[in-house]
Amino acid sequence: MRIKLSATSIAKIRKSTKTFILYRLSEQDNKIVDFVLTDNLSRFRNQYNNKFRLVTDIKKQIKNFKISL
Repeated sequence: MRIKLSATSIAKIRKSTKTFILYRLSEQDNKIVDFVLTDNLSRFRNQYNNKFRLVTDIKKQIKNFKISL
């Protein structure tokens, strides 16, 4: 699945030193509505319905311009 990210979101993710990104998708499942960057996965896991990825994996996908979740 490919998703859409705004330029500001991409910048926040690329500059982040956090370990995890937790996210919520839109109803069409093609756009991230809300996300948080954190080192403490257990703190936010229930709020985001266990939808998370490693930031290092997302950074690699940003370089290739293909982000899949």
